[in-house]
Amino acid sequence: MAATRFTSESPAGKILAYLQRHGEATVKQFEELLGISTTAVREHLTHLEAKDLVATKLVRRGPGRPHALYFLTNAAQDLFPKEYDTLSTMLLREIASQEGPDRLQVLLNAVGARLAEEYRGPDAGAELPERLLALCAALEQRGIPVELLPDGDGFKLFACPYLDVAQEHAGVCSMERRMVEQVLGKQIALEGTIREGGRSCHFTVVEASGVGSQASELKILTPDS
Repeated sequence: MAATRFTSESPAGKILAYLQRHGEATVKQFEELLGISTTAVREHLTHLEAKDLVATKLVRRGPGRPHALYFLTNAAQDLFPKEYDTLSTMLLREIASQEGPDRLQVLLNAVGARLAEEYRGPDAGAELPERLLALCAALEQRGIPVELLPDGDGFKLFACPYLDVAQEHAGVCSMERRMVEQVLGKQIALEGTIREGGRSCHFTVVEASGVGSQASELKILTPDS
């Protein structure tokens, strides 16, 4: 329960941990678990229901009035520890071992192309500022802090969504750069990364030589390209 917003010893933390193990429970079971009154139990449950972490259903067992059973919502499952980074790192390690680093980078690039499809905003004919704004807005929506550069030729990421994996596989940074290139339709330079100890990952549009301020255009690829 350490990864939740509730400590393992708090009433709410105990309720969530109990439901994770047992699936569902009644108010009476929570009274016995917490050693508090029915009113106090209901207050904690009401608080958890308001946060969409616990839901209830009425169940009839034998004669008499039905009673309420409480259970975790899907949102509550997100509070518990996940091992996505560990699994991802082990999968990449196994691919590199069996297929070699070049094949691993090919696969990462394909993942980058699929990510580009998810992040792509305006159509391919949109101007660079519109594409940049749309990409930054999409990243912010996913909880990644972003800052547009003052001259409008790139942006900084202040959190790496793949940091644990990237620390072992530098190709993840190349994947991210490739994704940005495909979303923006421009060649991108990745100047410094959080992986390398920087405060941010700095993505800058590369200007085409001999074309003044006009950035070089890239073919916008699909995952199957």
